[in-house]
Amino acid sequence: MGIYMVCAGVCVLMLEATFLFLFLDLGKWLDSKSDSIRHWQKMALYFALCIPSPMICGSATAWVGSLGFLMAGMAYMVLTIGPKGDGHSRGGPGSVPYGRQMDDLSVA
Repeated sequence: MGIYMVCAGVCVLMLEATFLFLFLDLGKWLDSKSDSIRHWQKMALYFALCIPSPMICGSATAWVGSLGFLMAGMAYMVLTIGPKGDGHSRGGPGSVPYGRQMDDLSVA
């Protein structure tokens, strides 16, 4: 199980900290590929990395490592969903009905 976690950690380092691999020949290629990967693809990778470890070995260290991958995947999930918006564009509670302002309404 330890070998799996080490390989998964190196995979994460290759995606997130590409400057560590610039001394290798594949460093520049890895840097360009890492920037072109979309957030939802990284999210899916992190969620896939967190599954096998606790299933194979249920120790506390396996759970801690898997929770680290899960939290990184959840951070990319937030980036995938995107910003909340201003409420007016989505018709939320702060939106004005039918495009009218409150000052335009006259009370008789």
